[in-house]
Amino acid sequence: MKTMHTKQSNIFGKSLFILSFLFLTAILCNPIQAQSKSVTVKGVINSEIGALDGVSIYLKNSKTGTVSKTDGSFTFPSQLKVGDVLIFSYLGYEKQSLTVKETSTYVEIFMKEAPIDVLSAVNTNKRFKSKRPKKS
Repeated sequence: MKTMHTKQSNIFGKSLFILSFLFLTAILCNPIQAQSKSVTVKGVINSEIGALDGVSIYLKNSKTGTVSKTDGSFTFPSQLKVGDVLIFSYLGYEKQSLTVKETSTYVEIFMKEAPIDVLSAVNTNKRFKSKRPKKS
């Protein structure tokens, strides 16, 4: 009788261990599945003057990208994973970045103007000397 009771508790202990292991595995694997979800990103790009066309949109550390249309709208050409970073750049404006989330299916980007440093000419008050040989 004692051996039968020991066998039953041993089986119960193993079953409890296996169920606990499966439960913990399911909980720990859930965030991994959420990160690998694919997202299609669409949106519009605006500034103080209105919609911006020709804004470069590309995936960070990749050659994949697109350009915004005349109304400022865009659709990224490939599926993105949660955690990917999109870069938005346009001449005369600050670069913007967007980290893709599950809810990033439609985004509105506002570009801020950035001052452009124009290289200025430096006058040294020296004559320019030609390096060409003089004709005689």
